Amino acid sequence: MALTQIQEEIIRALREMGEKSRFTEAILAKKIRELNKMDSKKKAGIALQDLEAAIFSLEEEGDRPYALTVNSSNELLIERRDEAKQLTAEARQRRLRSEKSMTVLKSTDLEQRQGKKDAKSANPRQMRTRRENLNIYGDWEE
Repeated sequence: MALTQIQEEIIRALREMGEKSRFTEAILAKKIRELNKMDSKKKAGIALQDLEAAIFSLEEEGDRPYALTVNSSNELLIERRDEAKQLTAEARQRRLRSEKSMTVLKSTDLEQRQGKKDAKSANPRQMRTRRENLNIYGDWEE
């Protein structure tokens, strides 16, 4: 299964979290921004579908399973367990509905960040040209 860029960054952040057993999506999103040196989208969360795809991919590789839960404010809680635990249908629907009004990290955010890096390296800031004085009276000699 081909993963998107944001899903690959979620996997990278989950691996960077190490053996930390329980954390929220806000901490994971902060780690993604930190790893990619992003200054924007400070309050952005993570889309449930992207997180589930990344966790499923990690579990296929043989990593310890994760359990997802949603608290009363529809925030995702991620926990490493001995067995995987999926969200209930009601909690999943509640979370997906709340994502419509949330700001979430997307692959386009990472691509824009990469584009800025490439633009800076390919076209460094232009040096100012030398300022020259214009002689406007040169042609008007009498």
